[in-house]
Amino acid sequence: MTKDANAVSRFGTPSDREKAKALEKVKAKEKRQSTRDTSRGRADGRRRGGRGAVSSNSDRQTLGAKSKVYDSKGRLLSCGKDMCDCLDADCMGCFYPCPECGSRKCGVECRCDRKWLYEQVEVEGGEIIRNKYAG
Repeated sequence: MTKDANAVSRFGTPSDREKAKALEKVKAKEKRQSTRDTSRGRADGRRRGGRGAVSSNSDRQTLGAKSKVYDSKGRLLSCGKDMCDCLDADCMGCFYPCPECGSRKCGVECRCDRKWLYEQVEVEGGEIIRNKYAG
């Protein structure tokens, strides 16, 4: 038996091989889509714990289950200060403008009606800046 005849007998006709490859691609695509759908959330609307749930939020402080820390304009409710998320009291805003409110003082997440605050920020040089308004 020649090499080509052996390949044909093992895999069937070339068109059968193409059909098998196409079927495998479709199955792989369906698997990716089903995985993507399950990572978005469950049927009851709750999200599954993902990579974000694993990380520690030791630099954040959440006060109560539903209590806000910032007002609707991004000021601290405890003292009314409009403090930047870099925790520098004199900072006029060092982040890119917030897509939600336009403030340059919002870090990763908008401060308007936010329910948590940064307790401390560690700068690249190892310096730690603590939030003097954190309880």
